[in-house]
Amino acid sequence: MTFNDWLPALLSQAAFMTPSLLAYITGIVLCLSWRRRIGVGATYAVAAFALLVFGQALSLLGQVWIYRAMADGISASSTSLGHSVIGVAHVLISLVSTGLLIAAVLAKRPPSPV
Repeated sequence: MTFNDWLPALLSQAAFMTPSLLAYITGIVLCLSWRRRIGVGATYAVAAFALLVFGQALSLLGQVWIYRAMADGISASSTSLGHSVIGVAHVLISLVSTGLLIAAVLAKRPPSPV
């Protein structure tokens, strides 16, 4: 299996990640621009969205590793173990980021200037 064999599959996976990446990046930009109005919740939300972007990148890099492992002839058990480790890391990142988003929603807002 060569690079040309798995590149289209990798690019299609990256294309399917694009809408969620755009949503996460939009969330980061909005939270940073409205930081005064949102308060400490903006910090939590920016951290959560940054973790979600990192989780998407980790998922894509995990897929690259799987394709490289198949190309290099690494055993199926080693490949599945590596894929499981990446999957567990992705789940943990998703849990932490979801917790941060919940904390951002529940965080105390600064008083509105009336």
